[in-house]
Amino acid sequence: MKIVGTIVEYNPLHNGHIYALNEIKKQSQADLLVVVLSGNCTMRGDISIFDKFEKTKQALIASIDIVIELPFVCAVQNSDGFAKNAIDQLHLAGVQEIWIGSETNQPALYEEYYNIWVKDETQIAIKNLVNQGKSYKEATAKVIHLPSNDLLGFCYYKAIREAKYEIKLYTIQRIGNFNSLEANQFASAYAIRSDLSLMKSYCPSFVNPKQIRKTELFFYFLKYKILSTSLTELRTIFFVDEGIEHRLLHIDSFNCLEEYINYLSTKRYTKSRIQRMLLYILFNITKDRMSSLPEYKMLRVLGYSDKGKKYLNQIKKTQKIYTNIKEGIHPVLDIELKITKIIDILYASSTFKNEQGKPIEYKK
Repeated sequence: MKIVGTIVEYNPLHNGHIYALNEIKKQSQADLLVVVLSGNCTMRGDISIFDKFEKTKQALIASIDIVIELPFVCAVQNSDGFAKNAIDQLHLAGVQEIWIGSETNQPALYEEYYNIWVKDETQIAIKNLVNQGKSYKEATAKVIHLPSNDLLGFCYYKAIREAKYEIKLYTIQRIGNFNSLEANQFASAYAIRSDLSLMKSYCPSFVNPKQIRKTELFFYFLKYKILSTSLTELRTIFFVDEGIEHRLLHIDSFNCLEEYINYLSTKRYTKSRIQRMLLYILFNITKDRMSSLPEYKMLRVLGYSDKGKKYLNQIKKTQKIYTNIKEGIHPVLDIELKITKIIDILYASSTFKNEQGKPIEYKK
């Protein structure tokens, strides 16, 4: 059986994703398609406009066989951390190939740049650029000359090589300019989030806009959290460093999240890094908590097809697989449960019951 994996956020799932899934199935000739899904929050620090259980339903309808959750502390990371954690999960799931979207559609470039990356002079050059005030992403881009999406693809390749996994990485061509509308058929997730009326035209019919969470509500809870927290306490939060806690306290001067993020962002601290930091503040996840976390070597399955369920029954003898969770299984999952409780309060939702219920099963 050929097991193929991919890595997704589906914020939201749109027609471009459907195109990509169809191409992956056609080009890979996969018998089983596994995705690692960022749950309630994304790598860049957004709260997803759909909850993870709704996203799982959508993924299964879109022909995916197994949906594995990438928990918050694994997903809301820089590109290297996100890539490593996602690749580890797909390795545990037994995938033989990973397929990703690519602007260049030249996976051989990843090996070419990896050979440059591992050289001492490359690492020294990146370190010097960071010391000069460049963000890590900017410094890397000066050395690894790839478009943004392929930089993430390079991180996936690097994670596979460094872990010495026997997994092959393939690419499919991304279509059009995904930050704009393209040929009345495709729009990026960013474009759709910026104008939710586009969902009707650019998302599959099973992506229901009535299920959307109004993520702007997050700002008012964040403002309360920051203003009621001392500087000393703020310094203990993961991603809060180099004195940024003083700027954080100016939040009372802003009335919307976007303006506040723009204020906090600098050449060194990208908007994505700022957004990730704000989520760690909201959920009160400290540096000490993050540094004490043990390895996360298990699969939390959110949903599956009939075929996916049969496969999971085969590998559960050798892998730790959880389809519902409770406190005490693993510290990473304990944090996940806490975050779901907080998000339910933010959005007056009731998704916590799904954490401890049965996984979503989709019969084709």
